[in-house]
Amino acid sequence: MNHVYSKGLQLVKKHETAIKDEWEELLLHLKKVGKKSYKSVEDTTHFLSTYLFQVNDDDVLTRRSTNRENTQIIESVSSNQYILTLLENGIHKAIQSGQEYTYQDHQAVKYLFSKISERIRTQPYQEHFTIEHFLQQIVSSKQIPIKWAAMVTFKNQKYTVEKSFHQNKDWFHDHLDIKADSIYELSELLLQQMDESMNQNVLPIPYENGTLLICTRDQKASDIIPLITYSLQVFKKGQNSFQESQQMDQWKDSVILFNEAIMRAQTFDEAVENITAGFVEYLPFERCALFSYSYNEQMGFGLYGHHLDNKAIQNINEDIENLPIIQDNLQFLQMFGQNMNYLQPFYIKDASLGFPERYVKQFELKTVVVAPIFTSTTSKLLGAAILDQGPDKTFKINEDTFSALIKFGQSAGEMLSKFYNDQIEPYKGERVNFSPREVEVLKLMAEGASTSEAATTLNLSEYTVRDYVSAIMQKMNARNRTEAVARALREGMIK
Repeated sequence: MNHVYSKGLQLVKKHETAIKDEWEELLLHLKKVGKKSYKSVEDTTHFLSTYLFQVNDDDVLTRRSTNRENTQIIESVSSNQYILTLLENGIHKAIQSGQEYTYQDHQAVKYLFSKISERIRTQPYQEHFTIEHFLQQIVSSKQIPIKWAAMVTFKNQKYTVEKSFHQNKDWFHDHLDIKADSIYELSELLLQQMDESMNQNVLPIPYENGTLLICTRDQKASDIIPLITYSLQVFKKGQNSFQESQQMDQWKDSVILFNEAIMRAQTFDEAVENITAGFVEYLPFERCALFSYSYNEQMGFGLYGHHLDNKAIQNINEDIENLPIIQDNLQFLQMFGQNMNYLQPFYIKDASLGFPERYVKQFELKTVVVAPIFTSTTSKLLGAAILDQGPDKTFKINEDTFSALIKFGQSAGEMLSKFYNDQIEPYKGERVNFSPREVEVLKLMAEGASTSEAATTLNLSEYTVRDYVSAIMQKMNARNRTEAVARALREGMIK
């Protein structure tokens, strides 16, 4: 989702002038009609302009604001989300008026503002999970015998005080230039600056990439170090839990955006294109090939390729026996009676161990992930998305991506099932099963399309369409195209 966030931020920066003009027009209108919200909106536009257009950091709100005025604006926006929505709508309008504005662009800007809104709401909680807040709390405590604390880093061959904390909060501003060749020398310099009495101990505690200096008063190091160490452990666990909860929200966001994107499809082709694009747009993958699966024939049929040679993908009709890893997973699924709860993505570090050599060479496959496309409502496997991060790329996936892939596969399956006519019982005798592509060819045959016209419509070669027609006629025991179409219409195979 970082890709979507960055895309939204870059779009906003690219249209800075148009956005500022739109915001200025909005402010003039609010002022003219005498809206009480005018001042809050004006303050917020100034605040957002600083962070969106002047800060180079991709993450516009990673830096906590120490400016009291900005803090008040954040509190105001947090209690009135209408202001952010108003300004976001202005951005959509400004960008859309200047160029072609795709749905993916709209989603990216929308996601950017959702994260800004989220961070504004959670900023007070984020403050509690910083090492700075932790150190200020312990030096301010009346029950813990600590005089001051400092964060020290080693750079340019010197130990340097980055930040320090004292009950007198203004004290550290005058001591950030203190440097020394050793931790001991630095501690001595700090004690001299503080003009402390002799009964002081400075305890160095390693922390992440630096050192914490803790100055205690009239207290043995053996008494205070276990307390500080334990407190740091508790703090770190809380910090990790907070970060993990935020990370979890990211994969949930990707599922929401994916669902929104594929739900816009009105046809089978649109659904297939949106699904393959969505796997790449909202997850850390570069390429996606979507395949349908015929349970009776144990065959896989290429449907669409995103950032791949689409025609090459659509020309693939492969026996599952030639894909041992996929076949093994399908057999595992059958052991549980088609229970989709056991159907999960699987990671293949070396594609040459699970795919025919011709495909490995043709598409330069290395590491791939196979995400099943299925419906949980009918416990039906419809196909799979084969994903990677580019030609000859080796990679790993984390648990969040794994969880998202399961949800993507289920959502994609539910969407595609709307276009699968084999959900209708077509024949009271022997059941005829068609691949999604065969259904499309059959529909075009019913509309009177020639082989050439069907090939153009489906972006296939005429030879491939002829193969589909032959397969359809063979499955239906039909002597010609007309007989096949007549039976398909009569028995509800197509509408």
